[in-house]
Amino acid sequence: MPHREEEEPHVGEFVSDGYPDFPEGFPTVTLETISLTKLLVDKDPAEADRVFQACTGRGFFYLDLAGCEAGDTIAQGADQAAAVAEETFRLSYEEKMKYQLQVTSGSLDGYKNAGATLAVVTDKTGARDTAEFFNVGKNEMIVPEGQMKKKWPSTIMASKPMFKEYIEAAHGIGLSILGILATKLGVDPSEFDKRHRIEEQSGDHVRLTRGPPREKEELPEIQTPSHTDFGTITVLMNWLGGLQVWSESSRRAQLLNHEPDVPGEWLWVRPKKGCAIVNLGDAAVKFTNGALCSGRHRVIPAPGVQGKYPRYSVVYFVRPEDSCVMKQLRGPGIEDGPEEEKEISAKDWIRQQAIGLGVELKDQ
Repeated sequence: MPHREEEEPHVGEFVSDGYPDFPEGFPTVTLETISLTKLLVDKDPAEADRVFQACTGRGFFYLDLAGCEAGDTIAQGADQAAAVAEETFRLSYEEKMKYQLQVTSGSLDGYKNAGATLAVVTDKTGARDTAEFFNVGKNEMIVPEGQMKKKWPSTIMASKPMFKEYIEAAHGIGLSILGILATKLGVDPSEFDKRHRIEEQSGDHVRLTRGPPREKEELPEIQTPSHTDFGTITVLMNWLGGLQVWSESSRRAQLLNHEPDVPGEWLWVRPKKGCAIVNLGDAAVKFTNGALCSGRHRVIPAPGVQGKYPRYSVVYFVRPEDSCVMKQLRGPGIEDGPEEEKEISAKDWIRQQAIGLGVELKDQ
């Protein structure tokens, strides 16, 4: 019997420990590094002060994940999720588009193809975005399979237990940080808890993103356009450069505004091994009437030699539950703002912002 040659094993694009270092010579931002263990396990008041300063300043910080169970879950789960992302993005275009996200119908779950973000939002030159992403919904992953309401690719369903564990850890980390910030502002932490209950319907999801390698040396090629997150708090894991923050942060939650509203410059965020990058979003600004800051950011391909590699990232967005009314909280650390002229639910708030980001849903 003739010998059948074995198939070559697939060599993945994603190699968490195999990337070159972030190159020198690029302007980078200085961010505080906050220890998750000191916050959650040690209850260190000095560390709580530092995270409060970071969140009332730039609204971005590194979160050192070492030394506690939740941090281990994020560090290990992000590697696994990125591998799932690669496998999912290798599916045919036709297969991926079966799961196309439908923002106008109120759902943020599903697939966005490269080039689907409107040019007027992405780049004044008319260039479209180059990244594809898949939003893996919190409310689908944390329930038993029989209670799921949507269809998902087999690549994601095969890792459903991992996504559940990851979501629960990231959500818990986000709420723990928000609870510290609430206490510093003289607000009962339960005010954030009851607006972000994990079991309630919301726009929370794990976003799996792939940005292609850089095509040219000139900057930028936009993978994700300039924006502030419209949720409350975001936990990002990435391995290559590409994330940039505006040098000045926003204390105003402005829907449908994509340009920096204060002078400044784009600064690179250097990836830091063993750390997540955490930032606040517009809902945190809204709830605190500007006491907390939302950092404006964008994503372009990595600089220098890192730009030769596809850029993967894994993001978890903690957002207010759908029925939450977007009104400011009251506390001694929050200045009283004017009463809302019109109440808006978090579901409508997030839907407006997602549409405003320019995701174009084409008929296929």
